Amino acid sequence: MKERDAERLSVLRMMKSTVLYVNARGDLPDAEIVKILTKYGKDLKESIEEFTKVGKLEEAGKTKAELAIVSEYLPPELSPEEIKASVQQVIAELGATSLKEMGGVMKAVMSKCPGADGKLVNQFVREILK
Repeated sequence: MKERDAERLSVLRMMKSTVLYVNARGDLPDAEIVKILTKYGKDLKESIEEFTKVGKLEEAGKTKAELAIVSEYLPPELSPEEIKASVQQVIAELGATSLKEMGGVMKAVMSKCPGADGKLVNQFVREILK
């Protein structure tokens, strides 16, 4: 507020609003807040893709700036190699051998690596368990 950065202030207020929308009391653990903000970031990425497809480049640029601010407050995203290593480790720990056990593996990996992209985790789990 003191810096008079209206764009940053607007994004921070939106982040706060998103968290309070899920839990108005504000007594969520940090891991849950990270999940909420990660989902918000994913929503922004999808919006950027949609704006780009439709040709609304100005809105896409504004959303990219908003995403950059949100990303500053999120844990760094894991690389695909790190995600694959985590998946392999969890599969070894659980002793999973078939796709029937995919749900348990996914749950364990996502709790172990909260910043992981669910689509990549799903892809690696399917690839390894086949």
